[in-house]
Amino acid sequence: MNTYINNELWQEIFSNWIITGCAVRDKNIIYCCLRKDLPHEQMKDMWDSEIPSRLVALYLDTPDDPYGWKGLAGFARPIVGISHKPVSQGLLISRGLADSTVSVMGKGKWPLEHIIEGQGAGTANLRCIDGYTYAASVHRKIYKRADIGQWVSISHGIPTLSEEEWTLEKSIAEGFLDIDGFSEQDMYAVGGRGDVWRYNGERWSQCAFPSNEQINTVLCAPDGNVYIGGEGCSLWVGKEHTWTKVYQGNSTILWNQLRWFNNQVWLCSDYQLRVWDGKAMQYVMDGDKKVVFNGHMDAYDGILVIAGSYRVDRFDGQQWHSIVKSYS
Repeated sequence: MNTYINNELWQEIFSNWIITGCAVRDKNIIYCCLRKDLPHEQMKDMWDSEIPSRLVALYLDTPDDPYGWKGLAGFARPIVGISHKPVSQGLLISRGLADSTVSVMGKGKWPLEHIIEGQGAGTANLRCIDGYTYAASVHRKIYKRADIGQWVSISHGIPTLSEEEWTLEKSIAEGFLDIDGFSEQDMYAVGGRGDVWRYNGERWSQCAFPSNEQINTVLCAPDGNVYIGGEGCSLWVGKEHTWTKVYQGNSTILWNQLRWFNNQVWLCSDYQLRVWDGKAMQYVMDGDKKVVFNGHMDAYDGILVIAGSYRVDRFDGQQWHSIVKSYS
């Protein structure tokens, strides 16, 4: 299996960097978030925002010009996302406590954006719904990127709390870690200990969830179901006030992402990659061999992408293709 990024390009872009996330803009453009791979002895005395970051674009349809990237400083725990409206772009957002800064990558030069100017929005995740980018906040807030540089709060119906009221205990019990939607008029946001809310296009209302286990991922799937990932890499399915746990995992961590691909729910964590076929949790197979990728994942426009710490792989529904691998 040939690798798209050769040794020379890998040394230039990826050597001594760790891949921490990916987002698919279309079948030919993949964005990756990179953090500098620094020695532990050096990192233990640094703020996370002091670790250099990179937003890398991989162009799969232009082998003579296969990538672009921009270096970023001051980005704490960054996450990568995409936007299709008002234009198609890659986004990288800093999850720093003092400020939620967004770096934009696309044709032309784009200034840094701020979800709330001069304040931290508590952003936990980005998701593109009906073409627009939405940010889920641990403060039970939802923000929509309505236009270039314009983020607006979409939180009608959710009780407003002051910064002083958001204690550590409350943040663990309540607050959003992920968002997804069938459309902008039917969205779900989840997080905390069974904190599930639904948006009907006008206001949010809390859903009756039958557990106080920690949940952190949500998928509004084309089969009409809402899937939620929880403690131990468990999986819930349902809608509004009716939920059933269909799989109880025994992992020590949670899923990083849930995505719909090839008419199945795909689930990815730092340790494993699985598929839920509607009846059971299955290993991902490539012929008679298990696919052992892990890390972070995204799916759109007919492809699924898995980004591990030092590799990126693409699946088109028939074959796996290596995009990036370590040459060291």
